[in-house]
Amino acid sequence: MRPKEFITIIVMLLMSFAFPVKQINSQEIGWHQLNFVPTYPLYGVYCINYDTVVAVGANGYIIRTNDSGEHWDSIPSNTTNSLYRVHFVNQTTGYAVGEKGTILKTTDMGLTWENIGISTNLTLFSLSFINKDTGWVAGGEGDIVYTYGNKGILLKTTNGGTNWIIDSTYDKTVASVFFIDNDTGYIALNIDTTIGCIGTLRKTTNGGNSFFTIKQDSLFQIGFYTDIYFINDKIGFFVSSTPPGYDKDGIYKTTDFGNTWNKIVTQWSIKTMYVLDSCILYLMYSDMGGDGSFGIDSCLHTNLTCPFFIGMDLLNKDSGFCVIDKIYKRGILSNINEVEKQKIEIYPNPFKDKIIITLSSDIDILEINLMVYNSIDQKIIYNPNLKNNQIIIDLANEPNGLYYLIIRDNNKIIRTEKLIKL
Repeated sequence: MRPKEFITIIVMLLMSFAFPVKQINSQEIGWHQLNFVPTYPLYGVYCINYDTVVAVGANGYIIRTNDSGEHWDSIPSNTTNSLYRVHFVNQTTGYAVGEKGTILKTTDMGLTWENIGISTNLTLFSLSFINKDTGWVAGGEGDIVYTYGNKGILLKTTNGGTNWIIDSTYDKTVASVFFIDNDTGYIALNIDTTIGCIGTLRKTTNGGNSFFTIKQDSLFQIGFYTDIYFINDKIGFFVSSTPPGYDKDGIYKTTDFGNTWNKIVTQWSIKTMYVLDSCILYLMYSDMGGDGSFGIDSCLHTNLTCPFFIGMDLLNKDSGFCVIDKIYKRGILSNINEVEKQKIEIYPNPFKDKIIITLSSDIDILEINLMVYNSIDQKIIYNPNLKNNQIIIDLANEPNGLYYLIIRDNNKIIRTEKLIKL
């Protein structure tokens, strides 16, 4: 949930948003459960790029993949405190937060982590960094599912976590924090009362030195607020989570800098929300009334399917991961067998101007469909040169970098390849 920074390629195909969760032998774009089984439940995930993904969870559990989910490595965290959120501010620097004031930092893409947290029994639920140095962390009483209580904390750093400015005077849990820039930010506060929890949304225009209330529930509008997210300074979202039977439950959206909020999704007991852009969002709900998860595309007025999840991160609408006690990947997962791979030769790679694709004699070149995408998901338009059983792709006019090639035979993917232009 942030501006994405790419150094690798994302496959973009014109397919439907909504697919059921499938097993790993599917070739469609959709949600696929991976074979890997996490040792502990996972609560947060972040896609650094298409290949490199980091997930965090219970008991200080951190796992990392550098091959887009094919294999996962367990990374030492040097803590047994549960980790609830992970966020990277660039390709190398990231932060994770969790129980008992735990704040971890990495500067090598998640390979190693240093604890830069504080001494407290409060749980840290949310973090928001506007660059590698300046960020805010929020927390308080409660747990990952019920983020409300009678004591809260808000931290700020301007030097990458070397020092923290700590405000522990809150009499409410600070469940969520989101800053748009160095000055403008939002926090969600939730207090526990004898009749239930009450949520408050506040805004700052001076970097968090002071906040003013922009929305607050009354005693008869019971619910707690969480998961603040802004796409830009005007458009933002947050969750109001209430038990079944209350009319303030759902997802709220602003298009006027937080001045007014309108409910765009009605759903009780939302426990987590992920916003991709101004159109697409996903949510998970759970309570005595049942549980489930789904997404919506408000621009296309389409419902989207997704697995039951706690943490989610997408690079775009067709690529990303979500986690809980399982890991799901959104994208193309295909069982392209070795025989099919050997029928196609691609050279040179790396290349300078042209790629030559040589097909075996049993492949009808007229049935082959080639697609090439660049590192910002744009389909490359080119005029292929067909010669006997060869296809020549000329990318001389394209900039150097990474590209992604998809080869289909009668709509079946028979080869995918990363291409490097030097």
